[in-house]
Amino acid sequence: MTNTPLSAAQIKALYAEGMARLAEHRPEAALPLFGQIIEANPALAEAHWQAARIFGDFDMFDRALDHAAAAARLKPAEPVVWATWADLVALSGQTQAERAFLDAVKIAQLPPALRIRLQDRFGAQRRASRPDTTGLPGPLLTQASRQIAEGAFPAAQKTVASLLSKHPKHAVLHAMMGRIQSAMGRGREAIAALRMAQKLDPFYAEAWLNEGNEWRRQDKVDEATRAYRAAIARAPDLEQALVFLAVLLNQQSLANKAQAYAERAVAAHPKSVSAWVALGNAFILLRDHDRAAEVLDRAVTLSGRKSTEALVLLAQVYAHINRDAEARVLIDEALAIKPDHVAALTRKGNLLQAAGDFAAADLIFRQSLALAPTDGELFRSFIVSYKVKLGDPIVPQMQAAMALPNLSDHSRLSFAFALGKALEDQKDHAAAFPYIRLGNELARKLHPFDLAKRRDEVAALQAAFRGFDWASARIDGASDGAPIFVTGMPRSGTTLVEQIFASHSRVTGAGEIGLLQAACQKLIFARPDRFDAARLLSDIPAPEIAALGHDFLRVMAERFPGADILTDKSITTYMYIGLVKLALPKARIVVVRRDPRDTLLSIYKNRFPDGTHLYAYDLRDLAEYYATFVEMVEFWRTLTPDAFIEITYETLVADPETESRRLIAAGGLDWEEGCLNFHQNKRKIDTLSVYQVRQPISGGSVKAWQRYEAELAPMIDILHERGLLPD
Repeated sequence: MTNTPLSAAQIKALYAEGMARLAEHRPEAALPLFGQIIEANPALAEAHWQAARIFGDFDMFDRALDHAAAAARLKPAEPVVWATWADLVALSGQTQAERAFLDAVKIAQLPPALRIRLQDRFGAQRRASRPDTTGLPGPLLTQASRQIAEGAFPAAQKTVASLLSKHPKHAVLHAMMGRIQSAMGRGREAIAALRMAQKLDPFYAEAWLNEGNEWRRQDKVDEATRAYRAAIARAPDLEQALVFLAVLLNQQSLANKAQAYAERAVAAHPKSVSAWVALGNAFILLRDHDRAAEVLDRAVTLSGRKSTEALVLLAQVYAHINRDAEARVLIDEALAIKPDHVAALTRKGNLLQAAGDFAAADLIFRQSLALAPTDGELFRSFIVSYKVKLGDPIVPQMQAAMALPNLSDHSRLSFAFALGKALEDQKDHAAAFPYIRLGNELARKLHPFDLAKRRDEVAALQAAFRGFDWASARIDGASDGAPIFVTGMPRSGTTLVEQIFASHSRVTGAGEIGLLQAACQKLIFARPDRFDAARLLSDIPAPEIAALGHDFLRVMAERFPGADILTDKSITTYMYIGLVKLALPKARIVVVRRDPRDTLLSIYKNRFPDGTHLYAYDLRDLAEYYATFVEMVEFWRTLTPDAFIEITYETLVADPETESRRLIAAGGLDWEEGCLNFHQNKRKIDTLSVYQVRQPISGGSVKAWQRYEAELAPMIDILHERGLLPD
């Protein structure tokens, strides 16, 4: 690359503009400016240093470390440059980067004391800091520590205040005061004390750890995340910082990042139950349930079967992989330890819901609601299978909870969705929609969606599949298994269609598995976040394609032993229709369609698990996302028209027998009258439609969008512009 000629004045102006964008909290806008400076003048250390910091904030550590090393070479006597490099090495967790830094810092032009402190975070202080306690009276310091450990915070405050009056320059005392103030609910005073500890000792990792804990107590995720990262930068194996950061990342649906920190915690602290639990939760969010089961089983064992959190999470995984009996045992173990454990009671209620035992689920949920009257997600989970009648006191109860000033946004949005559903049950649609809108606005705030990435994914897949010889392609060694895949947009009727199939004597409904779809994505995209690195299908060896089908059927056979024909109701199968048919030529694929206004309204009215269907919380995004769904179905219709059949929800509910017969025939099965009595099927159903599919078929939800036509105008207008509305 040739350097772009820039004058000194131009470089100065670019640097000033970059700093201004950083001050505006726009690092993504600042980075290209520093890049221009580096291209024009690679010897400018300040630009490398800023680039290193920004790349580090984006977790792009390879780039960050290169720039940090360059800045240190150019400014070998600048302490802040070396400190930034050390922070980035610690955050990256890269052994090779650590060795390179240590080799460099040994000969750095730095004061010996600073050089030792920078080295110690990768040596004696990598698990915990050792703050200076010189001159402090040992007995009083021990007394204060004991009082904090015992929860005697007023007494501890008095002891530490006395020590601080005589030793105000000791960071450890300010950090202790910060912990005390935090425990007493005095957030402002806690942060001030911890910031003073950090100022007095910039290498004191626990001061940042406790700041993170205080921000987390206040439900301020961004502030907590920054503080935990700062703690890890100073002590890369600090157990609580690694675990709590992983927990926060899991809560933000950033499971890939959470996995990395949890794995570091497990490697450094192999007996840490909380580290194994955080790792298991990351695998749950990544839908890698087999690894989640293995990891969480380890957590349960390490805890001596005493960790209720590990027991409940493992039960959740077992329920997903068709080990419901074991899940119930685990829940009962958790409740034996703590009968009022809300998460365990809720999971038990969920299991009963999925089994169709709504009366028993109601009783269990009622216990949970009494124990956690401000837990919005708990109320939302309950309302899914509960019909709210006029005058039901649960409505004012939820409204009162929503009015609480300190309620978290997570609970508030869940209450909003629950109230929307409850008021719809009462036919008060005018009152329902404001709650539905509020729930979506809060969810959108917590979980932003990037429509451009969705479009990039669709374009990349089409490019990968477009040039392949679909007419004559055959994969040697492909499995002859014949599962039935039901796919379509969420809330389009896919659960109903699967239930009809699963009511056939030869068919076992597996639910939304997602294994094959995830494997297809991994085969095409080396990295799930890099759509520009898609592999062409024509370049993928046949054995790799064949393995998709064999691996899928092997896992399904383990989860559903003895099953003849299995259904998989994974929503995203439509993205990979042609590839699925290559791997499983005898598979049957059914795409379910429904009036998009009803489909998207139903999506908009519901809260999905964190990290899934992030497009769901904005009316315009819903319409644009639906357009990409139609685009992919039409893409496959052009390339592989015989690979799938379509069924429309409206036709199915208008003429259930004719359409059900067509479905069963499309599945290669003989007709059975039981398929019309699908609502009597007692199989487990673990979707938002858990209640509806237990009822006889009904057209009551057809044209439901008309109740909210004015409110849905932004969505309907886009659907109309795209030509996506039915005639």
